[in-house]
Amino acid sequence: MTSKEIIEKIKREIDIVEVISRYVSLQKVGSSYRGLCPFHSEKTPSFHVSPTLKLYHCFGCGASGDVIKFIQEIEHISFQEALHKLGQMVNIEVNLDTKQSAKEKYIDFLSKLHVEYKKQLRQNQKAMKYLLDRGFKEDEIDHFEFGYCPIGSKLVLQTAAKISIPVSKVLQYGVVKTVAREYLDLFEGRIVIPIRDEFGRIIAFGGRSIDNREPKYLNSPETNYFSKRSTLFLMDRAKKAIRSVNFAVITEGYFDAMAFHRAGVTNAVAVLGTNLSKEHLTKLGTLTKNVILCFDADEAGQRATLKSLKTLIDMSFDVAVALFSEKDPDEVFRTEGAEILKNILKKAVSFEEYIVDFYSKSFDLSSAAGSERFLDQFKTWVQSLLSTQRIQRYENLLSMISAKVKLSTTQLANYYRGAGFQKEQSVKTNLPNDEDYVVYLYITQEDLRNELSKIDRSVMSDKARRTLEIFEKGVDISEQDEETRKYVFDLMSRIPPGDSLKMLEDIKKRFARKIIEKRLSQIDGKLANCKNDEERALLLKERLKLVSSMRTIGGEQSET
Repeated sequence: MTSKEIIEKIKREIDIVEVISRYVSLQKVGSSYRGLCPFHSEKTPSFHVSPTLKLYHCFGCGASGDVIKFIQEIEHISFQEALHKLGQMVNIEVNLDTKQSAKEKYIDFLSKLHVEYKKQLRQNQKAMKYLLDRGFKEDEIDHFEFGYCPIGSKLVLQTAAKISIPVSKVLQYGVVKTVAREYLDLFEGRIVIPIRDEFGRIIAFGGRSIDNREPKYLNSPETNYFSKRSTLFLMDRAKKAIRSVNFAVITEGYFDAMAFHRAGVTNAVAVLGTNLSKEHLTKLGTLTKNVILCFDADEAGQRATLKSLKTLIDMSFDVAVALFSEKDPDEVFRTEGAEILKNILKKAVSFEEYIVDFYSKSFDLSSAAGSERFLDQFKTWVQSLLSTQRIQRYENLLSMISAKVKLSTTQLANYYRGAGFQKEQSVKTNLPNDEDYVVYLYITQEDLRNELSKIDRSVMSDKARRTLEIFEKGVDISEQDEETRKYVFDLMSRIPPGDSLKMLEDIKKRFARKIIEKRLSQIDGKLANCKNDEERALLLKERLKLVSSMRTIGGEQSET
């Protein structure tokens, strides 16, 4: 177990903004940073990171915590693994528990099983012939680490028995199936393809049938350690190239991604029988914000392309679409060669051109009704581009729509605004008040806390008083209720850094005025009902002194 001192030292020395910026595009707002939350889908940024508090908080989904928790959640790793990763960033040694974690046992088991599947491939002529007929050379078969699972295989249970893994655990791993009360390997009769995480660890398998059995492709079922929505095939091999060339090629299947790698385009990855998800793009976004989609040209592929484009645009990616006719990337590579495949990639069209062309084929643009339905298809696209401030892409889209219908870009802009897709944003007066500044200074300026403690809190709200008490007691704000966390992160984003001493002096004056105003209000209330001349005289005398004090303090309430 890592000592508390080591944990606190890592949290103290790590730059939480720098770490989170590797996964989320952040912009400075006040004393905090803001971006789109990586833990839920949103179009308006509600995810805040405070370098002062060394915490993050999302006003949308409530996700909140320190840098260690962020790495745990975003990478789907244990506390110790997250701590180790962060320790490496700041050269602080973290000794991991040598006892294997549950995830490590799972990965170790799949790795050993993979070794057995690779041995079986070399012993099976039919399986080898299948790969050779698909154009794979011997060195490529080794490079992509293909394996084979024989029909009737019980390699899973045999491998598990060697390392003392019980059948109950193997069932949880999802690599066996029950046939006539027998446990057989899930991938029997299939070429086996290892699916690795971005760190190169085997977390699942893919299987391709070689005897026409259905389904043609089969993935491991989801487990505690494998999620199709957050795994991109070949990411471990492609990430260096993606970072180097600053764009990623995304395909639909294993063999399509491998075709690009075989053609020398090593920045290609594939989704695993699922739609391109926010989880995929959160990981990809740490490497690049530029993508070329290479999905199939059939109806299913077109639907997947449109859905993926929407997710990419909502997450502020720049995206183009490679146009394939009847052949997928793997078929193009096998029948026409690497150069043709790369040329298709070079001729990829902008997403604006793709969607305009796609929808224009679906409606009769010679009729008013068809044109109107055509225009309606772009409402959500316009909204996405404007909400993420992609003005150039928005203008490109309007130009391309204009070329298809008899409307100018100005008319189209008015049309979409009139339809309510570019909502006029009302100016909100959300300026911080005096007590907000007191809380802000108390959090950010440790050397001013003694002075701030002297300010009379009787004129503060319960919320401000309670927040100050939390920080005085040294309680972790991330452990407080949602309302308190939201208040703190909100004021940290609303108040920009400034001259803290001037802020303090201005606040002290204004609080002194508030105390006097409160007392004057009490005196005026008493004077209204006072019938005793002596008491009335004393009240009036006190009132004159207070008004004089107000003049001495000077200055009406002003902005800090």
